[in-house]
Amino acid sequence: MMSFIAEFQQETKRQMNRGRCLHFTDGIRCNEIISAHSIQKAGQLGLIAEKGHVYQLSVDLSTLQKAGEVPLPKKIGIRKASTFEGSCKHHDNSLFEDIDNEPLEPSKRQVALYAYRCLCREYFVKENAVAVMERMKEHPDLAADVGQFFRSSLIGHKLGFEGLKHHEKHFDEALSNGRYDEFEFIYFTSRSPFSLQLSGLLYPDYDFLGNRLQDLGNWYRPQDLITFFSAPTHDGWAFGFGWHVSSNHTCIPFIQSLASRLSEGEKLEDALFRFSFSCCENHAFRISWWDGLKEESRRATLERVTLMTNPAIPVPHDYLVRGCEKIADWNFEYVHTTLQVP
Repeated sequence: MMSFIAEFQQETKRQMNRGRCLHFTDGIRCNEIISAHSIQKAGQLGLIAEKGHVYQLSVDLSTLQKAGEVPLPKKIGIRKASTFEGSCKHHDNSLFEDIDNEPLEPSKRQVALYAYRCLCREYFVKENAVAVMERMKEHPDLAADVGQFFRSSLIGHKLGFEGLKHHEKHFDEALSNGRYDEFEFIYFTSRSPFSLQLSGLLYPDYDFLGNRLQDLGNWYRPQDLITFFSAPTHDGWAFGFGWHVSSNHTCIPFIQSLASRLSEGEKLEDALFRFSFSCCENHAFRISWWDGLKEESRRATLERVTLMTNPAIPVPHDYLVRGCEKIADWNFEYVHTTLQVP
């Protein structure tokens, strides 16, 4: 009989390779399932790659066991970095053409597409996680206490997946009917070198001031959701947030809290770096940048990731308020937003 870890990894790989098209017209004109990039290969990954490779943080069980539960950077080729088998070739090419072949503009359509790609990737990952945990929850190698924790985690994953289904309906209806006005955004642009690319989403629990925004333990109503991404611009790159208006109740105060922190003297670069390694597990970064960081900076970054990914460690309410300062080496110059700026 295979060990729990070996069987878990095998089942995880099997689910990841189980391709399906998540496009809102799934089944209509779907053709070859492809390994779609959640972070653009040419316009983003290619800009930070060195000899065709980038670093991604590895959180697989074998790596965590060897490293004492700490995720470690792993070199990966850009053909495989940030990919997921969640789209067919026809729909990936046709739907995302405006962002794969054009730089980011202050366009609700483009932001909606970046946000949708974030959602599709997370939907794929969460659906896989639920399937794997369902299969493994009664494995004979699981001790009673570990098995109970595992099954409790499965409940959390199921609730999160149901939340994604709720938001997918909003996104699908808006995109399929061209209602791009139903999306809001804010993004910051920079012309400085960028060593990090990312794409993800978040149910905001606390804001940049440490205030609670929504109780993630209460799933009697759908939790509000925000997506975030990096993107190429005409003369540099951007760090953006985008969301559907159905999540305005939480997302607008979340962004407003960032503005409040900046007015108190916080550096935007520090705030977004902290956010990136607190709230995202789908990023890629330049190898020489990471290797060139001071040891204390690398340690602080990995400790932040561990804090947010280890289910045994309670998440502090002020995780977006402080930590990981003076590590980011980029500067922002301009902001574009659909929100009313006072």
